[in-house]
Amino acid sequence: MGYLAAVERFVKIMAMVWAGSQVTKLVRAGGALALAPIVDRGLSWFTVKFKFESQGKLHFLCIQPFMAIVGFCFGLALILFFIVTLLWA
Repeated sequence: MGYLAAVERFVKIMAMVWAGSQVTKLVRAGGALALAPIVDRGLSWFTVKFKFESQGKLHFLCIQPFMAIVGFCFGLALILFFIVTLLWA
C-alpha cells in the first residue's frame, strides 16, 4: 500500500470517528447546559474561599491547564497520523 493510499485510509477512519462524535453532540450539549449552574456555583464558592479578586482570574487558572491538555492531544494525534500512515505505506 502506498503512502497516498495509507493517508486516504487514515482519513476515512478519522471521518468515521468524527461522525460517531456527532451522534452524541446533543447529549453532550444538554449535559453542559444542565451542569453550567452547578459549575458556576462551585467557581463562586472557590473564588470566595481562596480569596481571588474575581472569577476571571480563576477561569484563567483553570483554562491554562486545559489548553495544555488540548495541545498535547492535538500533538499526539499528529504524531499518530504520521506513524500510522508511514507504517501502512
